[in-house]
Amino acid sequence: MAHIQYSSPPCYGQLVIGAPGSGKSTYCAGLLQLLRQTKRPTVLVNLDPANDSPPFEADIDVRELISVEDVMDRLDLGPNGALRYCMKTLAENIEW
Repeated sequence: MAHIQYSSPPCYGQLVIGAPGSGKSTYCAGLLQLLRQTKRPTVLVNLDPANDSPPFEADIDVRELISVEDVMDRLDLGPNGALRYCMKTLAENIEW
């Protein structure tokens, strides 16, 4: 077996998913606080275009590209249709 040498330490990530109101944002805010207190390098990415007041400041936030509230207003869609539209827009603009 060949030995792989890294020029920098490996990076780890978590994808946090769950039902609305299940505590995803609270969990992410707590984990972010812990990682920053222990001086770990972190990047927090918010991929939820419906979360209008997260308890953290994301380094990358999909709401800068598109948000459910804007889509609902602009296209006269309900929350589910707007969320589907946002996910399609994100997929079509993945380079963002």
